[in-house]
Amino acid sequence: MKRIGLIVILAFGILPLAFATGAKEAKPKYPNGDVTFVNPNAPGGGNDLLMRALIPGMKAYLGVNVIPVNKPEARGAVAAMEITNAKPDGQKVYINSQTLLLMPYGGIDVKVEGFQPVAQVVEDTGVVLVKGDAPYKTIQDFVEAAKKTKLKVAHNGSGSLWHLAAVMFAKAAKVDFQYVVYSGGGTPMMTALAAGEVDMVIVNPAESKPLIDAGKIKPLAVMSEGKHPMLSQVPTCKEAGIPVTFPVWRGIFTTKGTPEEFLSIMDKAVKAGTEGEEFKKLVQTTGLEIKYRDHKEFTKFFEEQKELTAQLMKEISAK
Repeated sequence: MKRIGLIVILAFGILPLAFATGAKEAKPKYPNGDVTFVNPNAPGGGNDLLMRALIPGMKAYLGVNVIPVNKPEARGAVAAMEITNAKPDGQKVYINSQTLLLMPYGGIDVKVEGFQPVAQVVEDTGVVLVKGDAPYKTIQDFVEAAKKTKLKVAHNGSGSLWHLAAVMFAKAAKVDFQYVVYSGGGTPMMTALAAGEVDMVIVNPAESKPLIDAGKIKPLAVMSEGKHPMLSQVPTCKEAGIPVTFPVWRGIFTTKGTPEEFLSIMDKAVKAGTEGEEFKKLVQTTGLEIKYRDHKEFTKFFEEQKELTAQLMKEISAK
């Protein structure tokens, strides 16, 4: 009997220690069940691939399911409204790029103020491209030519991502371009450049790499802060004396008004997602760079980007 009592005492003595140790090692669990991850694009695109690569790490960190949902209807407005109209409890998150800031200017009814930035996950940039046999050996050669003649620049729509990049480049280089619209994204723009229909295009390095390798087009400068891993021999605009960068960012958002405690947990879950092998493999194959900003840094950056976009759109509409 004494032996049984001793075993019971020892067992109850060990249990609190086990619970205490477990409490220290346990990762925070999201308090209100599964998380819905909303994507404003169709399956297979850049945002979709990033979302699905983030999910394994997020799920492991949160201890709940993270369910991907694609809602491309109404040019992404349906997905955006689902987030801005949601209960601010952090149970719904959303992925997008600068496109989110441009949507209202494109006639899409989206209230940007209804989004709370959670974390930035990647960053890309633009590369300044000319025809493969163009006479310009450097970006300075191109700028000098642009100061003498109004050169043609392709973009994918007024106020689009690459239109803004071209406007920023022109402003920094103190030149004026003639803009030509090619709907359908970067491929029609680069095809037009290779055919000699336009003199310059700005798109991202991964998209342009096949035509660069084929000699159809050539890069003169990248608009990043440092060298781009895919085009390590190409100078940055800043190195070439043109004071401009164009970060192409993608980040995670939730509903405005979400409490700090939930934001902090989700922020760390997103960071865990960026540290996962699946995510690292994706960014390596797509030429993206992991660029993590926590919710405080990303909120500040997002507000700065909002102001910059408004300024650039004002300049565009004035022309």
